Amino acid sequence: MTDNGCKPPMAISTVDTGQSSRRWLGLSGNLWRLAAVTGVAQFCMSLWAWQFGIFLAGVVEKWQIGLTFSIGTFAMIVGYAVSGTVSDLIGRKHAMTFAFVPMFVGLLGLRLFPVWPLIPLEYGIVFFGWAFVIIMSRAMPADEIAQTSGENSARIFNMTLLPAFLVDGISPIIAAILLDAGYVAGDLHLLASLGALIAIVANNRIVKESLGKELMERAKAGPVITFRGLGKNFWIFTLGMLGFVFIGNLAFPYVGNLVVEDWGLSDSAYGYAWAAYSFTCVILMYNLSGLVDKNVRVALILALWSIAVILGIFAFSSGVWALVILNIAWAVPLVIWTGAENSLAVNGVSNEMKGRALGTYQFMLSTTHLFGAFFGAILWDYFGSLRTVFSIASIGGLVIVIGLTYALMSVEIIKEPRATLELNKTE
Repeated sequence: MTDNGCKPPMAISTVDTGQSSRRWLGLSGNLWRLAAVTGVAQFCMSLWAWQFGIFLAGVVEKWQIGLTFSIGTFAMIVGYAVSGTVSDLIGRKHAMTFAFVPMFVGLLGLRLFPVWPLIPLEYGIVFFGWAFVIIMSRAMPADEIAQTSGENSARIFNMTLLPAFLVDGISPIIAAILLDAGYVAGDLHLLASLGALIAIVANNRIVKESLGKELMERAKAGPVITFRGLGKNFWIFTLGMLGFVFIGNLAFPYVGNLVVEDWGLSDSAYGYAWAAYSFTCVILMYNLSGLVDKNVRVALILALWSIAVILGIFAFSSGVWALVILNIAWAVPLVIWTGAENSLAVNGVSNEMKGRALGTYQFMLSTTHLFGAFFGAILWDYFGSLRTVFSIASIGGLVIVIGLTYALMSVEIIKEPRATLELNKTE
């Protein structure tokens, strides 16, 4: 494709995974198997991550909480920076298998050595592997979307994550039951580490490679790091999202702490409300993703505006029912955001660079996570209340969406030509 990103890429082959063209709920058989493995990976994170900020508040200082989140985000940045390129070179399946190794090591470390300063290192190792999972769960659908001229891209991206959202709803309930029964956070980390071992076996046995040998050779022949090759549309979209994601991450990592400390609710109540959010995502995902595909830019703008408003409502609310209602409410914009951003991140990017596009996009946005979480912790310590932090994030988000709207509307939606299929010679 050209550097300015205004012309569609040539139709080049992706891989035939050996599956029938028949799809169920928008996904091929191989994508459903990927979705199942992604669901196991989500269990490894959702069982304990929702409660991690609360766990940290009991063992470290506030500034150390912010530093731990920032180190985890930095590790994700490194993971994003290399995962897309690695998967373009060696294939999605092998990169996915690798992802679960650091996840297992880090989770086991959190169980065996939950002390400072090892905690942020262990947390970072987990999130380095998790970055690979996130990119592969998007890169493999992107490979298949390339075969269908970009049709129903938001639906395919979102439905691949459906088991993950379902597990994301079930896991906090399991964790809350275990905590109420007398188990501790370390037990959750141990159980999650066992899930990582299961994911390694499952990925090797049931998932087939989605990237053809020809594309891997093209990727190896091209630059390892590319900026102009991703196109103008990619950079307009990515740079436009940076400000909003930074402001959002002043508050996002501390929802659990807000609920427990400022609202006075139990961590179990927060876990159940988290589950309500995830189950709502599962229910809405298929039909809502279809609406996103009709106008992906407008859908994303409305979603981001809604998220900023809901952050403000969190700042002034209290009580169990308010928590449940708000968690259900923001399931709608977050489902839209997930499908829309993945579609726009690979919009017009050539097939052999889609992994790098997704990795670069997450890399750029994670730099804002790195500073946002730490700056949010500083504001929390300064004002002494997370309600103030959430108010700042809400107002800032509403202002930024105005400029973001202009950036998104200048992005050209490019329909790709249908790709030809190549038999998977690596299987």
